[in-house]
Amino acid sequence: MTNGQQTLLLFAVDGVLLHAGGYKEALRRAVDHFGEQMGQSSLDLSNGEIAAFEACGITNEWDSLPMCVGALLNAAVAERPDLARPTVAETIQTIDAAHISIQRPDFSHIAERVRDHYQSGPITVSVHTVLKKAQPPDAQHLIDELFRDVYDIRSVTTTVFQTLTLGHNRFHQTYGFPPAFEVDSTLLSFDRASISPDRVEAVMTAVDQKQLQAVIYTARPSLPPIDLSDADIPHLQRGRYSPEAELGVELVGFAGKLPIVAAGRMAWLADQNGGHVADYVKPAAVQALAAIGSALSGQEEAALAAAQHLTTDNELTGPLLALREGQTRVIVFEDSTGGIRGVREAAQRLRALGLNVTDEAVGVAPEASKRDALNPVADRVVDSINDGLMDILDGLK
Repeated sequence: MTNGQQTLLLFAVDGVLLHAGGYKEALRRAVDHFGEQMGQSSLDLSNGEIAAFEACGITNEWDSLPMCVGALLNAAVAERPDLARPTVAETIQTIDAAHISIQRPDFSHIAERVRDHYQSGPITVSVHTVLKKAQPPDAQHLIDELFRDVYDIRSVTTTVFQTLTLGHNRFHQTYGFPPAFEVDSTLLSFDRASISPDRVEAVMTAVDQKQLQAVIYTARPSLPPIDLSDADIPHLQRGRYSPEAELGVELVGFAGKLPIVAAGRMAWLADQNGGHVADYVKPAAVQALAAIGSALSGQEEAALAAAQHLTTDNELTGPLLALREGQTRVIVFEDSTGGIRGVREAAQRLRALGLNVTDEAVGVAPEASKRDALNPVADRVVDSINDGLMDILDGLK
């Protein structure tokens, strides 16, 4: 704490702390995989298109992959309605057997339509709605199947994507059933750190000197809270958790140094409360509240419980009680509008309780399309996390 003010840094992972080459490569390969299954040549999903998805709020590949597959199905069935079958798998086989050439969808335009349709809640709902409206009535069940539950590892698209990201060996170890095919992990092969080692060291020095507190705030799949009791661990659902956030945090140099509030933590919280993980991950404010509590305390389970309690009962408990101590400055480093919205809403809820909490958003985006999307919601946009951290760390001296 400096001059009665505590500063909290919330770090997104993909596009901020690291260059998410692994997820992008997995998405490209997965789209090509489904295209090839329909008898099409490589679709060559570009970095520009992927950046457009993210700029439009579609930051989770578990959403963007079924969006692309759904667009391919829509294009095929629009040309040949007779090819639609009861399931996605059967329809793909029928399209392949028909030897038709599918016009490549304008994936960026579809993402823009999703952005224009979106109002609140999980972006998955808007992707589903936009694609379903473009599908003939007698084939809309195919889009329904693709989006029934993108968080279900056994769904047709998520199985393929997770096989690519984890590799076939780790997939089987994690989920306990066979992968879609044999492949090496794209995360291990293509992810690269964006934050420099000297910035990591500077952050940790400031944390050690109690000049600031920090937390990892990501929608990446992850393990459950690290501080669960031994009695709770045997009851966890196998296949619910994948250590992708942990792999990224290890790559950039924060492993074991900062708490992590990622999708696995939020899935655990959703399970504790009979909810669905899609309603708990960003842009949901509950994840941002949990990240704030974890940054304050270094505790994960207690911060998750406090975030849930505030969300449902509008009451301050657990690690969030520390917000009563003077002013709190919350700074989020994000490459997505959804993550920023979640932090803005969380801070607003805290201010409504009479707390002195300010929120700042540093957008991180070298790509023009993402900068255009971030400019209206971020306080400033920088090319890299290293640029964004410089002024903040210098201001602590």
